[in-house]
Amino acid sequence: MKNIIIMIVLGSLCVGCQTIKKQDKERALLHLQIGTGYLSQGQYPRAMAELLKAERYDPKNPLILNNLGLAYFVRGKIKEAEAKFREAIRADKKFSEGKNNLARVLIEQKRSEEALRWLDQVEGDLTYQFPEKTMVNKGMAYFEMGQFQKAEHFLLRALEIRRQNCVGAHYYGRTLLELKKLSQSAEVLDQAIEYCRGSHFEDPLFYSAMSYFSLGEKEKSRARLEELLKDYPQSKYVAKAKGMLELLEQ
Repeated sequence: MKNIIIMIVLGSLCVGCQTIKKQDKERALLHLQIGTGYLSQGQYPRAMAELLKAERYDPKNPLILNNLGLAYFVRGKIKEAEAKFREAIRADKKFSEGKNNLARVLIEQKRSEEALRWLDQVEGDLTYQFPEKTMVNKGMAYFEMGQFQKAEHFLLRALEIRRQNCVGAHYYGRTLLELKKLSQSAEVLDQAIEYCRGSHFEDPLFYSAMSYFSLGEKEKSRARLEELLKDYPQSKYVAKAKGMLELLEQ
């Protein structure tokens, strides 16, 4: 009789555990949705707060870990982002989005060869819904390695899948600049400027100016540099842009 009572009590406890676990997952999902919304709106501190709450409720959820990695990445916390992407992959070894994002932070750290090994795995996943991300990351990796012909190949493939790709168009334009295809570079970087306006990504403006400068089209180069200084007064390119403007005045 005692054994039956113990079994009933243990059974009731397990049911209670399952209920709590389900509640935790529901709370985690709610905080994940809110945090992801804030992330997409550029409200990074709020996004971080919500995603950390989601992680507390469901610490092995690969999507939560991945989005938390993104939240660290956009705040410049590269090592923390890498750690979260690795946790996401450990939680789900087939999680291609996490592998793609891990590759991106490895490229940021000049570890392109390691990044390419992860990207090869993603490229082999025929169920992955965003192959253009993989192509862009491969292009970036080869660009950072100075292998511009390979970079051109993968970036062009990415743009064939989705033409209005801000980062893809930017790196494709820069690759063409490195390959001395100056007219094409200027054209692609001008397109990238338009694609990137909503992302507040100023890099195409600077490299468009570089392309026009190399072509000898001083007025177009000056216009791009002045637009950069006007719209992005805190840009990392401010000193270089001012230096180029001084050269154009000579």
